[in-house]
Amino acid sequence: MGYHVTILRSSQSKQRPISLNEAMSAAKSIEGWSYSETPPTFEYSGTEGTCTLWYQDGELWTKNPEEWGINAMLVLARRLEARVRGDEWETYDSDKTYLHPDDIPLRAEAETNSKALLSRELKQQRFIRNVIVGIFVVLGIIGFLIGKWFENH
Repeated sequence: MGYHVTILRSSQSKQRPISLNEAMSAAKSIEGWSYSETPPTFEYSGTEGTCTLWYQDGELWTKNPEEWGINAMLVLARRLEARVRGDEWETYDSDKTYLHPDDIPLRAEAETNSKALLSRELKQQRFIRNVIVGIFVVLGIIGFLIGKWFENH
């Protein structure tokens, strides 16, 4: 797994999609950005290297960007009146990160969903572990009974 960083737009805790045309127009207006149609990707080429963003569901995203890549994303995000957010709900600003007010309820919902999923997984693991232990207990009893039978015959 990689670290997912997204350019997105939100208002009042709801996402406002970025259209592909908006993203293409913004990228064309900033030096170093280019667009490729299939699949829809935006690439920043600078002295440090390249950073590729994929367009999907009204967002632009990448995995494991370098700091310079995040800075390039910040420039593009400002042009789109959007923001840059990481996997842990942190919104990037030039030299710091913060929890954006629109993400507070989303983060709480994600944590609740994560706990529910983890609870189900733990129940499944306990069930499987108990079945395995039960099988060994039954095998042990059978072995014991067979041993007793051989003692008596």
